[in-house]
Amino acid sequence: MARSPRRPAQPLSEHYGDLVRVALMEARPAGLHTVQLVAATRLKQSQVQRGIRHLRDVGAAENLTPITWRHKDGYMFSDDPADWIEYEKKQLAQPSAASPG
Repeated sequence: MARSPRRPAQPLSEHYGDLVRVALMEARPAGLHTVQLVAATRLKQSQVQRGIRHLRDVGAAENLTPITWRHKDGYMFSDDPADWIEYEKKQLAQPSAASPG
């Protein structure tokens, strides 16, 4: 009996990112805090964080709408360019983990 070809396994970060992206799109224009993302995706907090990192990496590489975070709103996809600029400024102001210190 011949085996049917299977889809290649989806890396976990990509899978978590897809679940987080769907939850954020459903909440749009509002944002979701980590606790809310955990409830919406049924992932663990560490898995949600891994999904967010994946989405940020993919979004930056493909010039997609970035995920921003605000204390009041949590994580969100923002259509406001001012949010993107503020997010980029904060990212540039943070010391890189790879820098010698």
